Amino acid sequence: MSRKSAYKQVLSIGAAVVLGFALFTGSLDGAPKLLSPQSDEQAAALAEKQSESPNRTDDEADLVARLESGTASSEDSGDGSESATTDTADDVSSNVTPIDEVENPDLNRARGVYLSSIPDYAGNPYVALRTDSTHPLGTPSFTLDEYERATEEGCFKKFSKLDSLGRTRKALACVGPESLGQGERGDISRIHPAGWRQQRYDFIPGQSLYNRCHLIAWSLCGENANRKNLLTGTRYLNETGMLPFEEQILDYIRDTGNHVLYRVTPMYNEEELVCRGVRLEAQSVEDHGKTLCFHVYCYNLQPHVQIDYATGRNQASGD
Repeated sequence: MSRKSAYKQVLSIGAAVVLGFALFTGSLDGAPKLLSPQSDEQAAALAEKQSESPNRTDDEADLVARLESGTASSEDSGDGSESATTDTADDVSSNVTPIDEVENPDLNRARGVYLSSIPDYAGNPYVALRTDSTHPLGTPSFTLDEYERATEEGCFKKFSKLDSLGRTRKALACVGPESLGQGERGDISRIHPAGWRQQRYDFIPGQSLYNRCHLIAWSLCGENANRKNLLTGTRYLNETGMLPFEEQILDYIRDTGNHVLYRVTPMYNEEELVCRGVRLEAQSVEDHGKTLCFHVYCYNLQPHVQIDYATGRNQASGD
């Protein structure tokens, strides 16, 4: 055999050996590659980890890769679902940036206001919230999406579903000349909101302790016998607390022909059927709140009456 033939034979044998080794170790494309040698303990740990973790989908693998590289946020869930937020005062969550609080976009829980932060009643039917030198009646916390909807759509109204206890929740509306109630308001006596335990007292104007309080006043939105827009409120809340602010909005609309973004939020203490009070937020739309702007909490109480907010029962009090 010539030297050249012997050399070719050696090359053929070498190529066969390399190919055989590659097939044995799985280093060909599409097969798992042989990693560095492992100890028995490492192999056992890896087997246990693989048995605990199901195989990832392509999307999950991509998410993990992006998380490891820092290109994905921790909010990516891979299943298309949105995170839920527990909320005792608002039942509609929103993660869009508020107009006036760009630095704090998470205002889902009653828009940063808690019942525990409300001062005790001291003789005034309301207290202003989130005040500053230019907004003595408080600053509302409407989101940018809510404000843009008001500017683009004009009048609209949105009432939240009753909760599991049958309690009325938040209502949001953009009110204007087109939405005002017309004619005479109809009868709503057949509706009994949660906690409706009516009693009469001689020292209350009209004698009735409770009114069927509209969240968004009929005069502003034309909604009357809507169970989602009615709650159990005292005469004091309805006439002394809420009415002056409703009239302020109504007068502004009639004087200017403009619109007002308006939200009313009942605030309950845990599972009590009667709310402790309501938050009113309003902002004139066309001038970005320069003319009309307030954020107040109105107390749902009645002087000289003791109310059991858990049930709605009540009795005369010497206080």
